[in-house]
Amino acid sequence: MGWGCDYFFEATGNAKAAAGIYDCICPGGTVILIGMPDVVGLDVVPGMVKEVTVKNVFRYAHVFPAVLNLMGKGALNVKPLISRSWKFKDSIEAYDFAVT
Repeated sequence: MGWGCDYFFEATGNAKAAAGIYDCICPGGTVILIGMPDVVGLDVVPGMVKEVTVKNVFRYAHVFPAVLNLMGKGALNVKPLISRSWKFKDSIEAYDFAVT
């Protein structure tokens, strides 16, 4: 209904990305911060105004096998998340692309 998303997963650990976590979450939504590698400053006021729940996950502890299982069953469609792929022989090109 145009209020924003119910769940927002921030997994980049990027300070600019973390600064925008409340922009697209709906009132009463949940933000999940996944494996932040550094200290990330967070303005909590926008989250308080929207009464957002913030949860923290330490990396991907104990969930990797479950995710692979869901993907194997076809219950988790990750194809929309894949924007590009490279052959192994083109790995250097892929890394160069990721840098930019």
